[in-house]
Amino acid sequence: MDSLEAMWWGKYCFLGTNKHPPLSGFPAYGIYLLFFENVKAIYFLSQICVLIGFVYLYKLAIKLLKQNQAAVLSVMIMEGCVFYGYCSPEYNVNVLSLAIWPMCAYYFYLAITENKLKWWILAAIVCGLNMLNKYTSGLQLLGFSLLMIVTEEGRKCLKSYKPYIGLLIFILLLSPHIYWLYEHDFMVLEYFSERSGKEIIKKWTDHIVYPSKFVASLFFYGLGSILIFAIAFKGKYKYQFNTQGFQSKFLFYTGIFPIIFIFILGIINGNPIKSMWGFPLLYLLGIILFSGMPQNITEKVYIKTQKIIYVWMIIMGMVYSMNIVLSNSPKYNLDGRAFAKSFTRKWQQHSGKTLKYVFGDIWLSSILVLESMDKPSPVIWGKAYRNPWLDEQDVKQNGGIIFAENLTEYGQYTSEHSKVSAPQIIKFKFNNILGKSREKRYYYGFIEGE
Repeated sequence: MDSLEAMWWGKYCFLGTNKHPPLSGFPAYGIYLLFFENVKAIYFLSQICVLIGFVYLYKLAIKLLKQNQAAVLSVMIMEGCVFYGYCSPEYNVNVLSLAIWPMCAYYFYLAITENKLKWWILAAIVCGLNMLNKYTSGLQLLGFSLLMIVTEEGRKCLKSYKPYIGLLIFILLLSPHIYWLYEHDFMVLEYFSERSGKEIIKKWTDHIVYPSKFVASLFFYGLGSILIFAIAFKGKYKYQFNTQGFQSKFLFYTGIFPIIFIFILGIINGNPIKSMWGFPLLYLLGIILFSGMPQNITEKVYIKTQKIIYVWMIIMGMVYSMNIVLSNSPKYNLDGRAFAKSFTRKWQQHSGKTLKYVFGDIWLSSILVLESMDKPSPVIWGKAYRNPWLDEQDVKQNGGIIFAENLTEYGQYTSEHSKVSAPQIIKFKFNNILGKSREKRYYYGFIEGE
């Protein structure tokens, strides 16, 4: 669903979306067009993001670890992190973060260590893009800012004009989106507030449970990398992590501090913390693990570690493949193109008009938006005024198909529009190769044009 949604964001949401800043939609819609409007191309884009992240992690590791073998292994070991492997095929803002966070760290490292204007400009651009992808990138920016204050290298840079040129470029990049937020009542922040549990009645235990569960989930997601490291190097080298020096402070403020900050914030406000918010936070895990290693990794251990990583990758690939083969979920098995063709014809037969708009459930709406021959536009939440990329009057005049997951949700659309047909049931039923079946029902109907 996230992948489908990102593709039509790129078509309709130039300065902002209903959930996030706009950046993630542009590469999604671009690759959709590049592959002749084939929605499956999005899975190729996901792996491009992972590869870009790996390239920049390697470039940063060379700077920090000063040794090629350690740098290579620090990147390869990230295959043990669930975010870079098992979770990566589904493209969304989090997967794009896997590419941009390492880029930001690399260019910021060059900027603060060399204090050249070109690096500050590049750092400003990628940090601006990161913020235009997802607001939680502000955690990384906060770490950068603290590093500038607490280190001698950072304070020295602050005495020159170059970081301020970068800051100006960063603000200029964000200003169109900020203006868009203002013009549209900060609708994106409302979604973020809802996702963080605005309506939940808090108990005192929430201040402990939610942040603890978040940190535990991060440990679980990174456990594969930690296990690979422990198996490969146990008893072979004396691990010594140097807490002094700029490199160590860089790793702390850009890699560890964002996790600590979320944990402390969770203790203070007691709100639920989505585990997926931690998607990019483990990006320096491999470099941190290898930063305590001596520089003389032997060729034998180097090759052995690679073999362990390849075995892990094969196992995870098999697990993921089995998950797909055994799945009976509609979201894995539905023929989207046939579904879109069928319901486009239902609308045409009902109204005698081209389908211009689809209301309601994001998953089914997105399928029609991308796969229907009429290329309709989505009306999020069924409310045209909350879709600034649409003409509200045109939506009212033309109407469209409505999808809902339940009758309560369908009733909300009935209250929003004066001419809505009675709901009809759609049933999805799929069997996996073991014969285990799963059924899911949705409701659909027609909103008549005025």
